Amino acid sequence: MIDVNMAFKAAFSVVLILAAWSDMRRFRIPNVYPAIIASLFVAAWFSGFAFAAPFWSHGAHFAIALVAGMMLFRFGWFGGGDAKLYAAIALWFALGQAWLLLLVTTLVGALIVVVRMLWHIARTWFGSGEASRTRLFDRKIAYGLAIAAGGIAAIFRVYP
Repeated sequence: MIDVNMAFKAAFSVVLILAAWSDMRRFRIPNVYPAIIASLFVAAWFSGFAFAAPFWSHGAHFAIALVAGMMLFRFGWFGGGDAKLYAAIALWFALGQAWLLLLVTTLVGALIVVVRMLWHIARTWFGSGEASRTRLFDRKIAYGLAIAAGGIAAIFRVYP
């Protein structure tokens, strides 16, 4: 017999991997990925997935994450696709679980930034020299990778 929870977690993970891959390749997360994540949540809700909190708690987390992401986008600190993807992932977690998703996503994001900086510094030392040093912080980061990793880690932690 198919384990409903595992099937939804696997589909969730595959969609997030595809979204992260898209962001890494083109710095773009198509709207279809957040839409699929949200649709999977609705299907999981009605098919007996082991959610432990009421629907309003999931909806509130989604709304807070979407508004926060839109504000970060407005100030240029976050991409629009990143905001939508994080909000769609937030739908899977109740308000009480928001800290875990945010923590894991932030830690993975920080790791990506550090690795990217070290890579750039190493290329500067062994590569083109002074011209590269001035652009260290002007580089874009594919934060969709951190969001996807945070979502995958959190879903397997919250719903074992």
